[in-house]
Amino acid sequence: MTENKTVKYHIPQQGIYMYARMRDGKTGMIVLNSTDHEQILSAEYYKPLTKDSKMGKELSTGKMIDFSQNLTLSPRKSLIIEF
Repeated sequence: MTENKTVKYHIPQQGIYMYARMRDGKTGMIVLNSTDHEQILSAEYYKPLTKDSKMGKELSTGKMIDFSQNLTLSPRKSLIIEF
């Protein structure tokens, strides 16, 4: 059995860590805010990982995320977004 999977990392900035795991045509983007304060993550910052995708689904809440909008990250929060 052959699996097709890839991991891409984004350079951490201001305590925000981000990477994307691609497998069998689906992508999971993991975003971690390691700081003690709320952060606003510019859509331009994470665009290289989302590429042509317009929307994603946050797995823990089911909330749809619009990739053209900035992300607001609570302190010490992590998000897993599938698209």
